[in-house]
Amino acid sequence: MTTTDHAGRQGAAESWLTSAAAPGRTHLRRAAVWMIASEGFTVSKWAGTALVADGLLSAGSGTLTTGLCILPAAATLEIVSATAASRAQDDGHRAIADQIRADLTDALLPVERQPNAPEPGSASLVLTELVDDVADYHARALPTRLASPAIMLMVLLAAALALWPSAVLLLLSTALMPINMRLAGLFAREGADRQLQANQRLHAVILDSFRGMDTLRNLGAVERRALVLQQASDRLVRSTMTVLKRAFVSALVMDVVITFSIAADATYIGLSLLGYVHMPAAQPLTLFNGVFVLLLCPMYFSPLRSMTAAFHDRERAVTASKAILDLTRSVRPRLPQTRTTPRVRTLRPVSRPVGVELTGVTVRFDGDDHDLLRIDDLHLPAGAWTTVTGPSGSGKTTFLSLVAGSLSPTTGRVAWTAPHRRNPPTLGACAWIGQQTVLLDATVADNIRVGRPAAPDSEVEVAARAAGLLEVVAGLADGFDTVLGEGGQGISTGEARRIAIARALLRNTRLWVLDEPTAHLDAGSEQGIIAALRRATRGATVVVATHSPQLVAAADVTYALDEGKVRVVRIEHAP
Repeated sequence: MTTTDHAGRQGAAESWLTSAAAPGRTHLRRAAVWMIASEGFTVSKWAGTALVADGLLSAGSGTLTTGLCILPAAATLEIVSATAASRAQDDGHRAIADQIRADLTDALLPVERQPNAPEPGSASLVLTELVDDVADYHARALPTRLASPAIMLMVLLAAALALWPSAVLLLLSTALMPINMRLAGLFAREGADRQLQANQRLHAVILDSFRGMDTLRNLGAVERRALVLQQASDRLVRSTMTVLKRAFVSALVMDVVITFSIAADATYIGLSLLGYVHMPAAQPLTLFNGVFVLLLCPMYFSPLRSMTAAFHDRERAVTASKAILDLTRSVRPRLPQTRTTPRVRTLRPVSRPVGVELTGVTVRFDGDDHDLLRIDDLHLPAGAWTTVTGPSGSGKTTFLSLVAGSLSPTTGRVAWTAPHRRNPPTLGACAWIGQQTVLLDATVADNIRVGRPAAPDSEVEVAARAAGLLEVVAGLADGFDTVLGEGGQGISTGEARRIAIARALLRNTRLWVLDEPTAHLDAGSEQGIIAALRRATRGATVVVATHSPQLVAAADVTYALDEGKVRVVRIEHAP
């Protein structure tokens, strides 16, 4: 990569990183206001502490009483304000992370026909970790950047009102801080890049190892793979330790400057109390203002500490932004710009029964010298039940994928047809029910709503009734609010299929593609599912791959696949 390319990539990542803050900016500005309020109450708390110390050591009952009134009130308000600031930061973090993940899902998942698929290891790293790096940076840095000038000015003014020479010493020490913060940023950049590369490598090794575990076991290569995994893990540990060491060095430099400044103030106060130093026009030095200024010194530098830490967070976030942009550009030309309001992508389902035409279609995988599937000319009638039979491996699932639009033919054309219209399939616009129904860790109602999250309860109930699911729901502990999936109650395979039917019904689509919908069911359950499907799909176009004689008997048209070729078996009463 040339220097120009690197600079362009760096600039694009920084520009995208800045725009990514938009969804959480309102929350983070509110957090900055609460942070300023919290620090204001902290100043009051230290004033109360100094009054209590002055009252106890100088036997001043008035100052002691005043201090005891101020101290608990200010401490309580400080805690309340800090809690509000933390919650606003969490809200901002969540808004930013949710929007980025929504945009990434839109870019990476095959919502439309998409020539390239994301690399799973990189995609999982981006979605699970790197998005949080970006959101963490904004949640910490933006409120700090907005609040720091006001906080430092407030503390400086309080110190000046108490003892102006100490405020001057604090101000002079501030001049050394920009140099240290710049060094912190330079230290962090290279380390963050190396850590990301090591993290990506480890994710890829872990994912490939799980996917190929059976092969590795059969080849006796598990121990060798374990060594590769150990090497990737060690590389990540080394890069992480490098980042931590650099952060430690920059923090150490900051601590030296802060310690020197506090020591200078403490020395001035001590020498003034002993009578060795006297500044003209300086306020009289008392126990109160001496203790108060010493308590304010660390507080003055606290925002600068946070800003230095933000340099490390920023370099990690910029590195994460590069990875996010690289991943999305490998799939699509550009990542959608982050918006201030979440966008929900909805695919319009087929609103009327459509026919399906396959003309001159062949499917061949790369490297194969023969066609997996070959269809010269086939028309599936609109509004009919069409079943496709054949032995395992004959191409039934490939055929369904062509019909649904999830697979493009090597040659030829697939089209959904309606009067005066002929369009290519739109992935996601039909209902697909496979051999396995995935149940989310969510309620029965939310599992049905997967395709239409905003569907009202009344429509969910109508879909469940048509799928023959009401009796099942009535037998569950909490009805539609019963939690299913990994963390909830289990249901039978047949009951899960009924949930899949209800999901499809709620989409209100007029094209259904079913892959062995009655597989692994007993005869009674199979008959019930067939009856539910017949009710649910009345007037719709249905294409079913099956071995089931009962499903074949229920169909209007039946085709058989044999060695990748199609022949008509039976036509009953196709529309």
